[in-house]
Amino acid sequence: MIEIQKALELITENCRTMPKIELPVHECLGYVCAEDLYAKLDMPPFDKSSMDGYAFKWQDSKIEYINDGIIAAGDSFDEPIEEGHCIAIMTGAPLPFGADTVIPVEITEKAGDKIRFTYPAKKCANVSYKAEDIKKDALIFPKGKIIRTQDIALIVASGYSKVKVSSLPEIAILNTGSEIIEPGEPLDYGQIYNSNGTMLSIMAQNIGINAEYLGIAADDEKSLKTMLSIGLKSDILLISGGVSMGEFDLVPKVLLDLGVKQIFHKVRIKPGKPVFFGKTDKCLVFGLPGNPLSNFVGFELFVKTAVRKMTGSEIVLPVFSEGIISSQFKHRADRKNFYPAAHKNNDGKIIVTPVISHGSADISSLSKSNCFMIADIDKLEYSPGDKIQFLEV
Repeated sequence: MIEIQKALELITENCRTMPKIELPVHECLGYVCAEDLYAKLDMPPFDKSSMDGYAFKWQDSKIEYINDGIIAAGDSFDEPIEEGHCIAIMTGAPLPFGADTVIPVEITEKAGDKIRFTYPAKKCANVSYKAEDIKKDALIFPKGKIIRTQDIALIVASGYSKVKVSSLPEIAILNTGSEIIEPGEPLDYGQIYNSNGTMLSIMAQNIGINAEYLGIAADDEKSLKTMLSIGLKSDILLISGGVSMGEFDLVPKVLLDLGVKQIFHKVRIKPGKPVFFGKTDKCLVFGLPGNPLSNFVGFELFVKTAVRKMTGSEIVLPVFSEGIISSQFKHRADRKNFYPAAHKNNDGKIIVTPVISHGSADISSLSKSNCFMIADIDKLEYSPGDKIQFLEV
């Protein structure tokens, strides 16, 4: 049995790098950028109005100007604006040459061919100047960062239609256990629904990957060999159940028979101690204990780490935050424990509240949580106000 830090180290050491591909920007959401992106133009590319109003050359105490027409967004005004004159201008339209100020239309009134200001204008107000946001050739997006929705707008506005990204690994998911059946089927006594398959598939989707769900393998070597052989064709094979020490926990043996090299089996954590990690030339193999919390924790800690490493993400290892525990809490300190919890920001302090759980099969506690608080090996008891780490999920 190894410590969690060693397990994470072994995972990252055994990950291969995914190939780079070029995608249209609108298809890049959730991918890791594989190149540094530099602005191809200034932003804004010209001095422009940030308001619907009137553009003019500012004069101290002057509140009446002759109106020379209008500039819409996308238009331009070729003639320099004369002193004492103004021109109606729309938000985003180029500022006419000679103008330095825009007054909002709401604080003006028309009087024939003149515009009067109901309040004095401030010099240089409501103007967005060329390159004030981003200068041409400035780094706008670094290699290794995951592309989010708000980043798409920045990348497109900076002149890109396509971007190089790291391709995402293919993930296959296999559930094991003769007692589990698919949702929608009638339950016999002693059977349970396969919630893990759906949960793991959604967890993969949440990191941008449409996993291939292989179904349920029975607790016998023939069924396991057939279905594991299919899963080993993927970049990552994720197996739920069958990795503990029971009579029907056959997954590690069958994997070894199929040529999978075992890297480790068992990590000093709870839940998830019996986790298996191995590899072939192409495929990383994760065997997670079958209880839902073990599945969830194993995916968050180990599978996500592998995906981040394979795709060149700037952040590879799990990020543990720190908060203050809200109540008295005791635990068995034989290994690093991940307990369902809920965190919230209370006037700048992160308060972490344990969620009542009846063990790693308690799906209801998982649903009530937004994090796992991490109770350490060297601390048996926590008092209100003690610092505690947590993993946000």
